[in-house]
Amino acid sequence: MTVYVIDASAWLRLFLNDGPAVPGLERAAQEVETGSASFAAPELILVEAGHALLRKVRRKQIRQADWPDLWQDMRRVPISLLSAEEHMDAALELAIRHNLSVYDALYLATAVHMGATLFTADDALSKAARMAGV
Repeated sequence: MTVYVIDASAWLRLFLNDGPAVPGLERAAQEVETGSASFAAPELILVEAGHALLRKVRRKQIRQADWPDLWQDMRRVPISLLSAEEHMDAALELAIRHNLSVYDALYLATAVHMGATLFTADDALSKAARMAGV
């Protein structure tokens, strides 16, 4: 089965039209929905996505009454949550090498370790993923 690593920015793009489409993400989401593929991410994705939703509520980009249903819809996407500990050493190295935040580098380290395609809406992380071959 194909495994894709997804970061918070890509996960949010599945539900919010707040920027350019992430190439291949819709197709991957359909594969996950049919069971022919799966998403994986460090547990950090929950914190990052929750923070992003809160920020959008505070900026009035999402109505306060709407975020609980949106969050529940997002949580229905099957994502295997992985411990950050296993990939932290590699994440720190990748953060330095590619000038990324440790948060972003953790997604990259996870994808590299799994040999998986990384889906992200972040340009710098996307560039680093291409350089790393994921």
